[in-house]
Amino acid sequence: EDSERAFDALNDPDTITIVQIAPAVRAAWGESLGLSRAEATIEKLGDAFRRMGADYVFDTDFAADLTIMEEASEFLSRLQHTDEHKLPMFT
Repeated sequence: EDSERAFDALNDPDTITIVQIAPAVRAAWGESLGLSRAEATIEKLGDAFRRMGADYVFDTDFAADLTIMEEASEFLSRLQHTDEHKLPMFT
């Protein structure tokens, strides 16, 4: 549990803080606040982090898409060559 350390860093003007928002967080963050999907935008989440003191906020949506594409390519290759791949695929 590092919440206290994170809030300390956000409140320290001498510490540069960087937030990286994963796709799962991007999609679900508003649920606990009772926001609709239309209201719970990535812009609002980024703005909230900046107001809390984050210096940089990054959305890793594109990198996650690349990961999914790579995993899908690996799966298709394994599916086409089942004789070469005896173990299951883990991601």
